Amino acid sequence: MYEVHHTQSKTRRRTLSFMVLALLSAFFVLLGACGSGNDDDTVPEASMDTPADDMGAPAATSDAEEAMAEAPEPQPADEPRPEPMSDESGLAVPTALTPADLGRDIIYRATIEVQADDVAAANREAVAIVQGLGGIVFSQATGTEPRPRTEITFKVLPADFSTALERLAGVGKLIDQVITSDDVTEIIVDLESRIITAEASVTRLRKFLEEATQLEDVAQLERELLDRETTLERLRGQIRTLRDQVDLATITLTITQSPTVLPDTGIRVTAWVSEDAQDPCLGVQNITVEPDAKVYLCLEVENTGTSALTDLDVSTRNLRLNLDNFGPVQGSFNRIEANELMAAVLELPIEEGRLAGRVATRGLPIELEVFATPVDFDGAALDEVWGESVVRVQVDTDDALPGFGDSVSDGASGVVAVFSVVLIVVGVLLPFLPIIAAIAAIIWWIRRRIRKAESASPPAS
Repeated sequence: MYEVHHTQSKTRRRTLSFMVLALLSAFFVLLGACGSGNDDDTVPEASMDTPADDMGAPAATSDAEEAMAEAPEPQPADEPRPEPMSDESGLAVPTALTPADLGRDIIYRATIEVQADDVAAANREAVAIVQGLGGIVFSQATGTEPRPRTEITFKVLPADFSTALERLAGVGKLIDQVITSDDVTEIIVDLESRIITAEASVTRLRKFLEEATQLEDVAQLERELLDRETTLERLRGQIRTLRDQVDLATITLTITQSPTVLPDTGIRVTAWVSEDAQDPCLGVQNITVEPDAKVYLCLEVENTGTSALTDLDVSTRNLRLNLDNFGPVQGSFNRIEANELMAAVLELPIEEGRLAGRVATRGLPIELEVFATPVDFDGAALDEVWGESVVRVQVDTDDALPGFGDSVSDGASGVVAVFSVVLIVVGVLLPFLPIIAAIAAIIWWIRRRIRKAESASPPAS
Protein backbone atom coordinates (compact mmCIF):
# COMPACT_ATOMS: atom_id res chain seq x y z
CA MET A 1 0.00 0.00 0.00
CA TYR A 2 2.84 2.29 0.79
CA GLU A 3 4.54 1.46 -2.51
CA VAL A 4 1.42 2.29 -4.49
CA HIS A 5 1.06 5.65 -2.76
CA HIS A 6 4.72 6.40 -3.29
CA THR A 7 4.45 5.56 -7.02
CA GLN A 8 1.43 7.92 -7.45
CA SER A 9 3.33 10.76 -5.74
CA LYS A 10 6.28 10.33 -8.05
CA THR A 11 3.96 10.34 -11.06
CA ARG A 12 2.32 13.63 -9.95
CA ARG A 13 5.73 15.27 -9.42
CA ARG A 14 6.83 14.27 -12.91
CA THR A 15 3.65 15.68 -14.45
CA LEU A 16 4.08 18.97 -12.55
CA SER A 17 7.72 19.20 -13.72
CA PHE A 18 6.72 18.71 -17.35
CA MET A 19 4.05 21.44 -17.07
CA VAL A 20 6.58 23.87 -15.57
CA LEU A 21 9.07 23.14 -18.36
CA ALA A 22 6.33 23.64 -20.99
CA LEU A 23 5.36 27.01 -19.51
CA LEU A 24 9.02 28.15 -19.46
CA SER A 25 9.49 27.07 -23.10
CA ALA A 26 6.41 28.99 -24.18
CA PHE A 27 7.64 32.09 -22.31
CA PHE A 28 11.03 32.02 -24.04
CA VAL A 29 9.40 31.48 -27.45
CA LEU A 30 7.17 34.55 -26.97
CA LEU A 31 10.15 36.58 -25.79
CA GLY A 32 12.13 35.65 -28.92
CA ALA A 33 9.19 36.56 -31.18
CA CYS A 34 8.88 40.03 -29.61
CA GLY A 35 12.63 40.58 -30.03
CA SER A 36 12.51 39.70 -33.74
CA GLY A 37 9.52 42.05 -34.29
CA ASN A 38 11.61 45.08 -33.26
CA ASP A 39 14.41 44.20 -35.67
CA ASP A 40 12.89 46.28 -38.54
CA ASP A 41 11.78 43.08 -40.30
CA THR A 42 15.33 42.30 -41.44
CA VAL A 43 16.07 38.73 -42.45
CA PRO A 44 19.42 37.23 -41.38
CA GLU A 45 21.83 36.45 -44.16
CA ALA A 46 21.87 32.82 -43.07
CA SER A 47 18.16 32.52 -43.91
CA MET A 48 18.79 33.86 -47.43
CA ASP A 49 21.33 31.08 -47.99
CA THR A 50 18.96 28.37 -46.87
CA PRO A 51 17.90 26.13 -49.74
CA ALA A 52 14.35 26.42 -50.93
CA ASP A 53 13.58 22.83 -49.94
CA ASP A 54 14.66 23.47 -46.35
CA MET A 55 12.47 26.64 -46.12
CA GLY A 56 9.34 24.70 -47.00
CA ALA A 57 8.61 26.92 -50.10
CA PRO A 58 9.16 26.29 -53.84
CA ALA A 59 12.37 27.60 -55.39
CA ALA A 60 10.40 29.55 -57.99
CA THR A 61 8.70 31.59 -55.27
CA SER A 62 12.06 32.49 -53.74
CA ASP A 63 13.39 33.61 -57.14
CA ALA A 64 10.32 35.75 -57.76
CA GLU A 65 10.67 37.43 -54.37
CA GLU A 66 14.34 38.16 -55.06
CA ALA A 67 13.46 39.66 -58.45
CA MET A 68 10.83 41.89 -56.86
CA ALA A 69 13.32 42.97 -54.21
CA GLU A 70 15.88 43.89 -56.87
CA ALA A 71 13.36 45.76 -59.09
CA PRO A 72 13.26 49.55 -58.66
CA GLU A 73 10.37 50.91 -56.69
CA PRO A 74 7.71 52.39 -59.01
CA GLN A 75 7.18 56.12 -58.84
CA PRO A 76 3.80 57.09 -57.31
CA ALA A 77 1.19 58.33 -59.79
CA ASP A 78 0.55 61.48 -57.80
CA GLU A 79 4.20 62.49 -57.62
CA PRO A 80 4.88 65.30 -60.15
CA ARG A 81 7.34 64.64 -62.91
CA PRO A 82 10.47 66.73 -63.15
CA GLU A 83 9.77 69.77 -65.35
CA PRO A 84 12.19 71.41 -67.76
CA MET A 85 13.58 74.82 -66.97
CA SER A 86 13.04 77.80 -69.21
CA ASP A 87 16.19 79.24 -70.72
CA GLU A 88 15.00 82.83 -70.38
CA SER A 89 13.39 83.13 -66.97
CA GLY A 90 14.74 80.05 -65.21
CA LEU A 91 11.18 79.19 -64.06
CA ALA A 92 9.70 75.76 -64.43
CA VAL A 93 7.57 75.47 -67.56
CA PRO A 94 4.81 72.82 -67.30
CA THR A 95 4.88 70.21 -70.04
CA ALA A 96 1.44 69.19 -71.36
CA LEU A 97 0.72 65.48 -71.47
CA THR A 98 0.08 63.92 -74.87
CA PRO A 99 -2.08 60.87 -75.65
CA ALA A 100 1.13 58.83 -75.99
CA ASP A 101 2.13 59.84 -72.45
CA LEU A 102 -1.24 58.74 -71.09
CA GLY A 103 -1.52 55.61 -73.19
CA ARG A 104 -5.01 56.70 -74.24
CA ASP A 105 -6.70 57.90 -77.45
CA ILE A 106 -7.80 61.47 -76.65
CA ILE A 107 -9.38 64.11 -78.89
CA TYR A 108 -8.29 67.65 -78.02
CA ARG A 109 -10.38 70.67 -79.03
CA ALA A 110 -10.18 74.37 -78.17
CA THR A 111 -11.91 77.60 -79.12
CA ILE A 112 -10.24 80.99 -78.68
CA GLU A 113 -11.66 84.46 -79.22
CA VAL A 114 -9.41 87.51 -79.40
CA GLN A 115 -9.78 91.14 -80.37
CA ALA A 116 -7.23 92.92 -82.55
CA ASP A 117 -6.90 96.40 -83.98
CA ASP A 118 -5.94 94.92 -87.38
CA VAL A 119 -7.86 91.72 -88.06
CA ALA A 120 -5.98 90.96 -91.29
CA ALA A 121 -2.56 91.32 -89.63
CA ALA A 122 -3.64 89.15 -86.68
CA ASN A 123 -4.94 86.58 -89.16
CA ARG A 124 -1.59 86.39 -90.95
CA GLU A 125 0.26 86.12 -87.64
CA ALA A 126 -1.96 83.26 -86.45
CA VAL A 127 -1.48 81.31 -89.69
CA ALA A 128 2.30 81.79 -89.46
CA ILE A 129 2.29 80.53 -85.84
CA VAL A 130 0.43 77.33 -86.68
CA GLN A 131 2.42 76.66 -89.84
CA GLY A 132 5.61 77.16 -87.85
CA LEU A 133 4.49 74.33 -85.55
CA GLY A 134 3.77 72.08 -88.49
CA GLY A 135 0.00 72.56 -88.34
CA ILE A 136 -2.43 73.28 -91.15
CA VAL A 137 -5.31 75.68 -91.82
CA PHE A 138 -8.40 73.48 -92.02
CA SER A 139 -11.00 76.17 -92.79
CA GLN A 140 -11.42 79.94 -92.72
CA ALA A 141 -14.35 82.36 -92.89
CA THR A 142 -13.93 86.16 -93.09
CA GLY A 143 -16.45 89.00 -92.96
CA THR A 144 -16.39 92.79 -92.81
CA GLU A 145 -19.91 93.74 -91.67
CA PRO A 146 -20.78 95.12 -89.23
CA ARG A 147 -17.15 94.83 -88.11
CA PRO A 148 -14.16 92.95 -89.53
CA ARG A 149 -14.15 89.37 -88.29
CA THR A 150 -12.45 86.11 -89.20
CA GLU A 151 -12.79 82.54 -87.94
CA ILE A 152 -10.02 80.02 -88.61
CA THR A 153 -9.88 76.32 -87.78
CA PHE A 154 -6.40 74.86 -87.29
CA LYS A 155 -5.16 71.28 -87.00
CA VAL A 156 -2.01 70.68 -84.96
CA LEU A 157 -0.25 67.73 -83.40
CA PRO A 158 -1.40 66.96 -79.85
CA ALA A 159 2.16 67.52 -78.63
CA ASP A 160 2.00 71.12 -79.95
CA PHE A 161 -1.54 71.76 -78.65
CA SER A 162 -0.57 73.76 -75.54
CA THR A 163 2.13 75.73 -77.38
CA ALA A 164 -0.26 76.65 -80.17
CA LEU A 165 -2.91 77.82 -77.70
CA GLU A 166 -0.45 80.01 -75.82
CA ARG A 167 0.90 81.64 -78.98
CA LEU A 168 -2.47 82.12 -80.67
CA ALA A 169 -3.84 83.86 -77.55
CA GLY A 170 -1.10 86.44 -78.04
CA VAL A 171 -2.18 87.67 -81.50
CA GLY A 172 -4.67 90.03 -79.80
CA LYS A 173 -6.56 90.67 -76.61
CA LEU A 174 -7.84 87.37 -75.25
CA ILE A 175 -11.62 87.49 -74.73
CA ASP A 176 -12.59 83.85 -74.29
CA GLN A 177 -10.95 80.43 -74.32
CA VAL A 178 -12.53 76.98 -73.96
CA ILE A 179 -10.55 73.71 -73.97
CA THR A 180 -12.13 70.25 -74.08
CA SER A 181 -10.85 66.68 -74.39
CA ASP A 182 -12.68 63.44 -75.13
CA ASP A 183 -11.28 60.00 -74.29
CA VAL A 184 -12.30 57.67 -77.15
CA THR A 185 -10.08 54.72 -76.27
CA GLU A 186 -12.99 52.39 -75.48
CA ILE A 187 -14.83 53.44 -78.64
CA ILE A 188 -11.81 52.70 -80.83
CA VAL A 189 -11.24 49.33 -79.16
CA ASP A 190 -14.90 48.42 -79.70
CA LEU A 191 -14.76 49.51 -83.36
CA GLU A 192 -11.59 47.49 -83.94
CA SER A 193 -13.25 44.40 -82.48
CA ARG A 194 -16.35 44.91 -84.62
CA ILE A 195 -14.20 45.42 -87.72
CA ILE A 196 -12.36 42.14 -87.10
CA THR A 197 -15.68 40.34 -86.73
CA ALA A 198 -17.09 42.00 -89.86
CA GLU A 199 -13.99 41.14 -91.90
CA ALA A 200 -14.22 37.49 -90.86
CA SER A 201 -17.92 37.47 -91.78
CA VAL A 202 -17.20 39.00 -95.22
CA THR A 203 -14.42 36.48 -95.87
CA ARG A 204 -16.69 33.59 -94.89
CA LEU A 205 -19.53 34.83 -97.13
CA ARG A 206 -17.17 35.24 -100.10
CA LYS A 207 -16.03 31.66 -99.65
CA PHE A 208 -19.64 30.47 -99.50
CA LEU A 209 -20.39 32.50 -102.64
CA GLU A 210 -17.56 30.83 -104.51
CA GLU A 211 -18.88 27.41 -103.58
CA ALA A 212 -22.56 28.16 -104.24
CA THR A 213 -24.12 26.51 -107.31
CA GLN A 214 -27.81 27.31 -106.97
CA LEU A 215 -28.99 30.66 -108.41
CA GLU A 216 -31.16 31.42 -105.35
CA ASP A 217 -28.26 30.74 -103.00
CA VAL A 218 -25.99 33.00 -105.05
CA ALA A 219 -28.53 35.87 -104.97
CA GLN A 220 -29.09 35.55 -101.23
CA LEU A 221 -25.35 35.35 -100.52
CA GLU A 222 -24.68 38.43 -102.66
CA ARG A 223 -27.29 40.40 -100.71
CA GLU A 224 -25.82 39.29 -97.41
CA LEU A 225 -22.31 40.05 -98.63
CA LEU A 226 -23.34 43.55 -99.74
CA ASP A 227 -24.87 44.28 -96.31
CA ARG A 228 -21.79 43.00 -94.48
CA GLU A 229 -19.40 44.95 -96.73
CA THR A 230 -21.45 48.11 -96.22
CA THR A 231 -21.33 47.64 -92.46
CA LEU A 232 -17.60 46.98 -92.63
CA GLU A 233 -16.91 50.15 -94.63
CA ARG A 234 -19.05 52.20 -92.24
CA LEU A 235 -17.09 50.89 -89.26
CA ARG A 236 -13.82 51.61 -91.02
CA GLY A 237 -14.97 55.15 -91.76
CA GLN A 238 -15.93 55.73 -88.12
CA ILE A 239 -12.60 54.51 -86.77
CA ARG A 240 -10.73 56.45 -89.46
CA THR A 241 -12.54 59.64 -88.45
CA LEU A 242 -11.76 59.07 -84.76
CA ARG A 243 -8.10 58.34 -85.48
CA ASP A 244 -7.83 61.53 -87.56
CA GLN A 245 -9.29 63.53 -84.68
CA VAL A 246 -6.92 61.87 -82.22
CA ASP A 247 -3.87 62.38 -84.42
CA LEU A 248 -4.56 66.10 -84.94
CA ALA A 249 -5.97 68.46 -82.29
CA THR A 250 -8.49 71.10 -83.43
CA ILE A 251 -8.24 74.79 -82.54
CA THR A 252 -10.88 77.30 -83.68
CA LEU A 253 -9.66 80.90 -83.50
CA THR A 254 -12.05 83.85 -83.82
CA ILE A 255 -10.53 87.30 -84.36
CA THR A 256 -12.79 90.35 -84.12
CA GLN A 257 -12.15 94.03 -84.55
CA SER A 258 -11.38 95.96 -81.38
CA PRO A 259 -14.00 98.57 -80.44
CA THR A 260 -13.57 101.66 -82.58
CA VAL A 261 -14.32 104.07 -79.73
CA LEU A 262 -11.00 105.70 -78.97
CA PRO A 263 -9.95 106.51 -75.41
CA ASP A 264 -10.57 110.26 -75.96
CA THR A 265 -13.99 109.82 -77.59
CA GLY A 266 -17.27 108.57 -76.23
CA ILE A 267 -21.03 108.86 -76.54
CA ARG A 268 -24.01 107.96 -74.36
CA VAL A 269 -27.52 107.80 -75.82
CA THR A 270 -30.65 107.76 -73.62
CA ALA A 271 -34.31 107.91 -74.72
CA TRP A 272 -37.44 108.68 -72.71
CA VAL A 273 -41.15 108.67 -73.54
CA SER A 274 -43.95 110.63 -71.85
CA GLU A 275 -47.48 111.97 -72.32
CA ASP A 276 -46.42 115.29 -70.83
CA ALA A 277 -45.53 117.81 -73.49
CA GLN A 278 -44.04 120.23 -70.97
CA ASP A 279 -41.04 118.17 -69.91
CA PRO A 280 -40.95 114.78 -71.70
CA CYS A 281 -37.30 114.24 -70.78
CA LEU A 282 -38.53 113.40 -67.27
CA GLY A 283 -40.52 110.49 -68.68
CA VAL A 284 -40.03 106.72 -68.54
CA GLN A 285 -38.78 104.05 -70.89
CA ASN A 286 -41.96 101.90 -70.82
CA ILE A 287 -45.36 103.60 -71.08
CA THR A 288 -49.00 102.53 -71.55
CA VAL A 289 -51.38 105.03 -73.20
CA GLU A 290 -54.89 105.30 -74.66
CA PRO A 291 -55.63 104.35 -78.30
CA ASP A 292 -55.78 108.00 -79.52
CA ALA A 293 -53.23 109.64 -77.27
CA LYS A 294 -50.05 111.53 -78.08
CA VAL A 295 -46.65 110.59 -76.74
CA TYR A 296 -43.46 112.63 -76.74
CA LEU A 297 -40.11 111.00 -77.39
CA CYS A 298 -37.11 112.65 -75.74
CA LEU A 299 -33.60 111.86 -77.02
CA GLU A 300 -30.54 112.75 -74.95
CA VAL A 301 -27.01 112.48 -76.37
CA GLU A 302 -24.09 113.04 -74.03
CA ASN A 303 -20.48 113.51 -75.14
CA THR A 304 -18.48 111.48 -72.63
CA GLY A 305 -15.11 112.03 -74.30
CA THR A 306 -12.68 114.92 -74.63
CA SER A 307 -13.22 115.45 -78.38
CA ALA A 308 -16.18 117.31 -79.87
CA LEU A 309 -18.89 115.29 -81.63
CA THR A 310 -20.14 116.53 -84.99
CA ASP A 311 -22.74 115.60 -87.61
CA LEU A 312 -25.07 113.62 -85.39
CA ASP A 313 -27.26 111.20 -87.35
CA VAL A 314 -30.34 109.63 -85.72
CA SER A 315 -32.04 106.52 -87.13
CA THR A 316 -34.53 103.86 -86.05
CA ARG A 317 -34.20 100.15 -86.67
CA ASN A 318 -37.81 99.02 -86.65
CA LEU A 319 -40.02 102.07 -87.34
CA ARG A 320 -40.37 104.64 -90.11
CA LEU A 321 -40.31 107.90 -88.22
CA ASN A 322 -39.70 111.36 -89.61
CA LEU A 323 -36.71 112.10 -87.44
CA ASP A 324 -36.26 115.49 -89.09
CA ASN A 325 -39.10 116.70 -86.85
CA PHE A 326 -36.93 116.26 -83.74
CA GLY A 327 -36.92 119.67 -82.08
CA PRO A 328 -33.74 120.40 -80.09
CA VAL A 329 -34.46 121.78 -76.63
CA GLN A 330 -30.80 121.85 -75.61
CA GLY A 331 -27.67 121.87 -77.76
CA SER A 332 -27.53 121.09 -81.46
CA PHE A 333 -27.30 118.09 -83.78
CA ASN A 334 -24.39 119.75 -85.54
CA ARG A 335 -21.91 119.75 -82.68
CA ILE A 336 -21.65 118.65 -79.06
CA GLU A 337 -18.64 119.78 -77.11
CA ALA A 338 -16.80 117.57 -74.65
CA ASN A 339 -18.82 116.66 -71.54
CA GLU A 340 -21.91 118.45 -72.85
CA LEU A 341 -25.46 117.22 -73.49
CA MET A 342 -27.88 117.55 -76.41
CA ALA A 343 -31.63 116.95 -75.97
CA ALA A 344 -34.39 116.85 -78.58
CA VAL A 345 -38.13 116.01 -78.51
CA LEU A 346 -40.34 114.34 -81.14
CA GLU A 347 -44.16 114.23 -81.02
CA LEU A 348 -45.65 110.84 -81.91
CA PRO A 349 -49.43 110.63 -82.44
CA ILE A 350 -51.21 107.32 -81.84
CA GLU A 351 -54.22 106.70 -84.09
CA GLU A 352 -56.57 103.78 -83.41
CA GLY A 353 -53.90 101.96 -81.47
CA ARG A 354 -51.22 102.38 -84.16
CA LEU A 355 -47.90 104.14 -83.92
CA ALA A 356 -46.16 104.99 -87.20
CA GLY A 357 -48.46 102.48 -88.91
CA ARG A 358 -47.56 99.68 -86.51
CA VAL A 359 -50.00 98.07 -84.05
CA ALA A 360 -48.95 98.92 -80.50
CA THR A 361 -51.62 97.07 -78.52
CA ARG A 362 -49.09 94.44 -77.47
CA GLY A 363 -46.25 96.85 -76.94
CA LEU A 364 -44.04 98.40 -79.60
CA PRO A 365 -40.32 99.08 -79.06
CA ILE A 366 -38.74 102.20 -80.53
CA GLU A 367 -35.05 101.51 -81.18
CA LEU A 368 -32.95 104.62 -81.69
CA GLU A 369 -29.36 104.74 -82.94
CA VAL A 370 -27.13 107.81 -82.98
CA PHE A 371 -23.92 108.06 -85.04
CA ALA A 372 -21.47 110.91 -84.61
CA THR A 373 -18.05 111.91 -85.94
CA PRO A 374 -15.52 113.03 -83.32
CA VAL A 375 -12.96 115.64 -84.26
CA ASP A 376 -9.69 116.48 -82.59
CA PHE A 377 -8.43 119.96 -81.66
CA ASP A 378 -7.26 120.50 -85.24
CA GLY A 379 -10.67 119.57 -86.67
CA ALA A 380 -9.50 116.27 -88.12
CA ALA A 381 -12.17 113.57 -88.13
CA LEU A 382 -11.64 110.54 -85.91
CA ASP A 383 -13.28 107.13 -86.01
CA GLU A 384 -17.06 107.27 -85.89
CA VAL A 385 -18.79 106.53 -82.60
CA TRP A 386 -22.33 105.37 -81.99
CA GLY A 387 -24.84 104.64 -79.24
CA GLU A 388 -28.34 103.26 -78.93
CA SER A 389 -31.38 103.28 -76.64
CA VAL A 390 -34.81 101.64 -76.64
CA VAL A 391 -38.19 102.77 -75.28
CA ARG A 392 -41.46 100.85 -75.38
CA VAL A 393 -44.99 102.13 -76.02
CA GLN A 394 -48.11 100.02 -75.37
CA VAL A 395 -51.67 100.98 -76.21
CA ASP A 396 -54.36 100.05 -73.67
CA THR A 397 -57.43 98.77 -75.55
CA ASP A 398 -60.48 96.56 -74.83
CA ASP A 399 -60.80 95.33 -78.44
CA ALA A 400 -59.14 92.06 -77.65
CA LEU A 401 -61.01 88.83 -78.49
CA PRO A 402 -63.15 87.37 -75.66
CA GLY A 403 -61.68 84.58 -73.65
CA PHE A 404 -63.11 81.11 -73.01
CA GLY A 405 -64.87 82.17 -69.82
CA ASP A 406 -66.49 85.16 -71.54
CA SER A 407 -67.72 82.93 -74.40
CA VAL A 408 -69.28 80.42 -72.01
CA SER A 409 -70.95 83.21 -70.06
CA ASP A 410 -72.38 84.83 -73.22
CA GLY A 411 -73.68 81.46 -74.48
CA ALA A 412 -75.40 80.74 -71.17
CA SER A 413 -77.03 84.17 -71.21
CA GLY A 414 -78.40 83.49 -74.73
CA VAL A 415 -79.89 80.16 -73.69
CA VAL A 416 -81.58 81.79 -70.70
CA ALA A 417 -83.02 84.51 -72.94
CA VAL A 418 -84.50 82.00 -75.44
CA PHE A 419 -86.01 79.92 -72.62
CA SER A 420 -87.58 83.06 -71.15
CA VAL A 421 -89.23 83.91 -74.50
CA VAL A 422 -90.64 80.38 -74.79
CA LEU A 423 -92.12 80.61 -71.30
CA ILE A 424 -93.77 83.96 -72.12
CA VAL A 425 -95.38 82.56 -75.30
CA VAL A 426 -96.66 79.47 -73.43
CA GLY A 427 -98.06 81.69 -70.68
CA VAL A 428 -99.94 83.82 -73.22
CA LEU A 429 -101.43 80.84 -75.08
CA LEU A 430 -102.33 78.76 -72.01
CA PRO A 431 -105.83 80.36 -71.38
CA PHE A 432 -106.82 79.70 -75.01
CA LEU A 433 -105.84 76.05 -75.04
CA PRO A 434 -109.44 74.69 -74.45
CA ILE A 435 -110.86 76.80 -77.27
CA ILE A 436 -108.05 75.80 -79.58
CA ALA A 437 -108.59 72.13 -78.65
CA ALA A 438 -112.36 72.39 -79.36
CA ILE A 439 -111.84 74.06 -82.73
CA ALA A 440 -109.28 71.42 -83.65
CA ALA A 441 -111.77 68.65 -82.67
CA ILE A 442 -114.58 70.18 -84.78
CA ILE A 443 -112.32 70.50 -87.78
CA TRP A 444 -111.22 66.88 -87.39
CA TRP A 445 -114.88 65.67 -87.11
CA ILE A 446 -115.97 67.60 -90.20
CA ARG A 447 -113.07 66.26 -92.28
CA ARG A 448 -113.90 62.72 -91.12
CA ARG A 449 -117.61 63.07 -92.15
CA ILE A 450 -116.59 64.36 -95.55
CA ARG A 451 -114.27 61.41 -96.14
CA LYS A 452 -117.05 58.94 -95.10
CA ALA A 453 -119.58 60.61 -97.39
CA GLU A 454 -117.18 60.46 -100.33
CA SER A 455 -116.48 56.80 -99.70
CA ALA A 456 -120.27 55.91 -99.38
CA SER A 457 -121.48 57.62 -102.62
CA PRO A 458 -121.63 55.27 -105.67
CA PRO A 459 -119.20 55.88 -108.44
CA ALA A 460 -120.51 57.69 -111.52
CA SER A 461 -121.38 55.39 -114.47
